[in-house]
Amino acid sequence: MVNYFELFQLPVQLPVDMAMLTTHYQQLQKQFHPDNFASAKDNEKVSIMQKSAMINDGYQTLKNSISAAEYFLSLQGFDVATEQNIIHDPDFLMEQFTLREQLDDIESQDNPELLDDFHKEMIKRKNSVYNQLLHYIHEQDWQTALNLIYKIRYLTRLLEQIEKLQEKQFVL
Repeated sequence: MVNYFELFQLPVQLPVDMAMLTTHYQQLQKQFHPDNFASAKDNEKVSIMQKSAMINDGYQTLKNSISAAEYFLSLQGFDVATEQNIIHDPDFLMEQFTLREQLDDIESQDNPELLDDFHKEMIKRKNSVYNQLLHYIHEQDWQTALNLIYKIRYLTRLLEQIEKLQEKQFVL
């Protein structure tokens, strides 16, 4: 497995230095762009295309703070994608239930300002959980970090629902 941090010559840490990531990404894209190998043999072209795809995958992974955190945990030996996605925090689960009810109420009121305010509040919550995640990763408390990843996924899904409602209101 390719280590994306090494690929982009980044320290294996979070948050990712976005300026360094972008600089190294652009350098690698120039170096391994398939157009630069138009006269190469077919097997070399395939290899370059695979390398280019890997560069793009790595960039997409590391430029998103949440996917970068998931990837970081995978480097620590956790299979974040298939781990049991169960949150054992009844307070958090109850809060999610309440937030979904609140979203339903806002949707029924058809009030874009309320929806925008709710959206901003959820972004703040997600950012707060992300900051906690960074803390626990720094402390190498992997189990707590995993639980926070799962909480972020809940909040992300809620944010996606809010954004769909915002788009729907914008279209109407």
